[in-house]
Amino acid sequence: MTTAEPELTPTKLALRRTVRAQREGRSEQERERLARRIAMVALELPAIRRARCVAAYGSLPEEPGTGPLRAALRARGTRVLLPVVVDDKSLDWAEDEGELVAAPGGLRLPEPAGPRLGSGALTEAEVVIAPALAVDATGARLGQGRGYYDRALLDVGPGVLVLALVFDEEVLDPSTPIPADPHDVAVHGAVTPTRWMFFRDL
Repeated sequence: MTTAEPELTPTKLALRRTVRAQREGRSEQERERLARRIAMVALELPAIRRARCVAAYGSLPEEPGTGPLRAALRARGTRVLLPVVVDDKSLDWAEDEGELVAAPGGLRLPEPAGPRLGSGALTEAEVVIAPALAVDATGARLGQGRGYYDRALLDVGPGVLVLALVFDEEVLDPSTPIPADPHDVAVHGAVTPTRWMFFRDL
């Protein structure tokens, strides 16, 4: 199945600029503290605690940090999958063994160095933790605008929990919803440094 190419709507562009500016204003110490909090909150979720395989991602410095959560999952014996950009439209996956390398090209995505497992490996995940710039009360997710995750999430089966990882202020009030395009794939909930929440049922 394919989806339409992402559209550059003015509202989304403005919201992306605002969120990116807020993220870049945080100090390294604050980012590290919030990353530890995110790990603590995420591990309170029963679905994450019991999952045998979780798909996550290697976070960029300005993003909600995934390092402590990934380390905690591996320490629990949970298999962790991370995305690898293979072309301009899709994601491959590889196991998280702790060390990440910078991806070639302009995306800067930190990637695992191990063997590639194929795009279908995402179907093995029982929980998918997806990057986002913001989410709203309907589960609409604002990504970076390239559509990688919207395409990848089409492979996620029924009963798989999909969670966005965001900072608290990036969970938008119902009065300011994220504009939804036909290609957008909603998430079931979100994890922030202080709480987790669900927007819709599996």
